[in-house]
Amino acid sequence: MKIIFGLGSNLGDKQPYLDKALKMLQEKLLLKNLKRSKILKNSALLLPNSPESWNQEFFNIAVSAEIDIVNFPPIKILKIVKDIEKELGRVDRGKWSPREIDIDILTIENLVVDEENLKIPHYDLLNRDFFLKTIKEIEPDWQYPKL
Repeated sequence: MKIIFGLGSNLGDKQPYLDKALKMLQEKLLLKNLKRSKILKNSALLLPNSPESWNQEFFNIAVSAEIDIVNFPPIKILKIVKDIEKELGRVDRGKWSPREIDIDILTIENLVVDEENLKIPHYDLLNRDFFLKTIKEIEPDWQYPKL
């Protein structure tokens, strides 16, 4: 099945974080036929009254690939994604805070998952231009799974 991830970084060496995360995703999830968008730079999404120091430019990419959903069901993918984020040094600073690396599962073909800690498609996919622009670059015929 085709999976699409959104990767972002707005702390430290952003490009190396994206490159390392992508390599780790490919190795740990046995991804095939990988496509990667160009980096899209944009402003950070912040909550009201966030510290000014959190307003760091984000580097975002989308990545699509084929994944064996039998050996890697969505909840296992999520665990591997969270492990990769920790391994790369992500620190939990709270909602919408700066991050060394952020990896989101955006879609897995037409699969819909609605669990407390996992929403596929990503709960805010249609409201985030940086997701939509980078997805369209690598998957021009992509359509939102619920339509």
